[in-house]
Amino acid sequence: MVNRLRLMLSNEELAAVIAVGHETRNVEFKAGGSLSDKSYVALVARAGLALANQRDGGNIVLGINDRSPADSPGLSQEQLDQWTNLDAVADQLNRYCDPPLILRLEVREHPNGKPVVVVEVGEFSEIPSLCVKEYPGVLVLGQLYTRSLRKPESSIYHTHNEMREVLDLATQKGLRRFRETAVGAGVLWTGAPTDKEKFQEQIDAATAAAELNHVTSVAHFRHLIYPQSFDARKIPRRELKSSALDSAVRLRGWPFPYVNDPRNGEDFIGEESSSMHHTEGWRFYTSGLFADFRAVGDWPNDWDSFGGDAETSGNIPVWFAVLHFTEALEFASRLKSRLAIAEPLVVRFEAVNVANMKLVVADPRRGGFHQDYTYSSNSWTSDEILITDEVVVSGTRPLAAGAAKELFEQFGWTGVTLDLLQGIQESNLDGGSIR
Repeated sequence: MVNRLRLMLSNEELAAVIAVGHETRNVEFKAGGSLSDKSYVALVARAGLALANQRDGGNIVLGINDRSPADSPGLSQEQLDQWTNLDAVADQLNRYCDPPLILRLEVREHPNGKPVVVVEVGEFSEIPSLCVKEYPGVLVLGQLYTRSLRKPESSIYHTHNEMREVLDLATQKGLRRFRETAVGAGVLWTGAPTDKEKFQEQIDAATAAAELNHVTSVAHFRHLIYPQSFDARKIPRRELKSSALDSAVRLRGWPFPYVNDPRNGEDFIGEESSSMHHTEGWRFYTSGLFADFRAVGDWPNDWDSFGGDAETSGNIPVWFAVLHFTEALEFASRLKSRLAIAEPLVVRFEAVNVANMKLVVADPRRGGFHQDYTYSSNSWTSDEILITDEVVVSGTRPLAAGAAKELFEQFGWTGVTLDLLQGIQESNLDGGSIR
């Protein structure tokens, strides 16, 4: 079982739970309280620990009294401001939790019109979350909390069924990691296809699509983004377009990806566009796979090139790879946050149909190369890059520069440096632009 994205509790769903008159196993109510109130934070953390340790996680609704849900006063403006600050909330709650809780926050409206905050807690990604800090009368150090099957409450007293649910989840995740590690080490594993193979099947299907032939039949780059685990229904279909739009990167004006009126496939949405130097297309699958395809296009030799007379099949601008890698990784970072996916996202870059192509600077602000740098193979694949929560916070630009450096060294450009590539990022993404 994989960590499937849940839709945030909507106003209509919240109203339905309130109408029932009590909490459910996936929804816990908490009356309003301050983020600076340690006892209140401990209570919310306890609920979060319990929800994280069950399949699909759940929601904590702040501002609703569990004894009289229909008559709740909601949150004050000060409380609303505090509990919608994700960094501050995560910092306070995760002082009690290890591994940290995977959180998402949204403001919702009580049927009486009062504002409340929904704290969505994701299912643990690898191992169950334990309490790592005591709070007298609320939290016990080292304790495993779960949601009771008997009644909707957070509990340290587990029936055998409750413990079996947690152990089954952890075992399934552990087996999946073991299998991926074994396959990565070259161990032959027969039977059902691996998660990576399932994603590759979708990538191959997108590559073969007639709508993308104008890109995939020529020299092009592929920017591939997907979760570590495969679930064909990880992302609700109705979330695909809004997630792509909300995560789009506009560092140079033209968005990555270009989302206007995507086509609807059986398990994906996608779009193609052709304008000047933007011949591209993408597919976004409910599995979480985002596959972007971009034609290199036709580029002349540099006007002041000192290169030789190598027979080439076309030119690849240095900035083309640097900037698109940068945008793709930033998009992946935003997408991970937007979808609140607990596990890392994998990013892989590929260059296809690039045999005998040559690097060019293609920037009038910079001088040309002093020799020809060409690539004789038809394709290139980067090392996998993992977008973790830490990477989301620290930034992705160094990773993009590193991937571009890896590519350019394959062309024989051994003198390329990270400082040079980061300079291209800064000059084109922080005020200036080539294209």
